[in-house]
Formats: sequence, structure tokens, C-alpha cells
Amino acid sequence: MKTPWVTAATAFVRGDFREAAEIYGGTGSLPDEGFARLRAAEELIAAGDRGAGDEQLQQALAFYRSVGANAYLRQGEALLARTA
Repeated sequence: MKTPWVTAATAFVRGDFREAAEIYGGTGSLPDEGFARLRAAEELIAAGDRGAGDEQLQQALAFYRSVGANAYLRQGEALLARTA
């Protein structure tokens, strides 16, 4: 039986970070969702889709701020500064 965890991990490994984030969010795994959203933002912005990248980035940053994850905040804020 394919669980949401396997589906999310498969999406992540495949590089479909947005799908992985949605699945992780549905399971309640906020740290995994935040990390997948940060990776999605990096990929989308690098591909030139700033709007979608910023959307993912803002969601990731909101989570990282709420838990005081400073290292991830710095990564996200650096990405935000590069896209401004």
C-alpha cells in the first residue's frame, strides 16, 4: 500500500517539490512541508518563474519564522534578496 509518506518522498526525489510540499502539509509534517517549499522556491526562481517561486518562498518563510529556524530563514531571505 502506497502511503502519503512514500508518495511525498517519491515526489521530492523526482524534483516535484510543490507536490511533495502539498502532501507533507496534508500529513501535518510542517518541517517537511517547509523544506519542500524552500526547494520549490529555489527551483522555480532559477527557472524564471518568480511569481510561483515567491509564493512558495513566502509559505516556507512563514513556517521558519514561526519556529525560529534561523538557518533556513537565512537561506530563504537570501533567495528573496536575489529575486527582489
